[in-house]
Amino acid sequence: MDEINELIAEAKNGNGEAFEKICKKYAGLINSMSRKYSDMCQSHGTENEDFLQEAKMAFYKATMTYDALEKNVSFGAYAKVCIRNRLISCIRMLNSKKRRKSELGKEYSDDSLQENVLKKELGEKMMKLADDKLSPYEKKIFALYAEGLRAKEISGRTGKSEKSVNNAIYRIKSKLKRTVKDDT
Repeated sequence: MDEINELIAEAKNGNGEAFEKICKKYAGLINSMSRKYSDMCQSHGTENEDFLQEAKMAFYKATMTYDALEKNVSFGAYAKVCIRNRLISCIRMLNSKKRRKSELGKEYSDDSLQENVLKKELGEKMMKLADDKLSPYEKKIFALYAEGLRAKEISGRTGKSEKSVNNAIYRIKSKLKRTVKDDT
């Protein structure tokens, strides 16, 4: 144990040979952990080499931050935890990227594209109907309501009472439903 602590102290002082000796002693740990986590992520298209590099960087950081007097744990156990945490972070990052790509793909799939076009057409049709059938006050309320504002928020913006806004929303819905019903 003292030999490792001496090598760590030398490595912290910039001795590259000391760090290489530590790496050789713990090569099995570094390789086995990188293989284990790489195998967990084969579906991401990552290679063991990527995880090996991450494991080596985590091992280097563990070497530079280990303090035998402060830590009540062996260097091997400390290094193992550091490597594991780094590789788990890599997996989380890969999963996050995969999820974002998947969500992006859904956003632009044929079905959702058609759905978005239909929603836009329907929205344009509703705006035209609103323009033809609603009073100026109702048009103003409808525009704010279409933005997703609630009656209380619309009331705050227009200076009208919440009851007045709710009544206008009710009238708007009734008029638009009637108009749509008459057109079909």
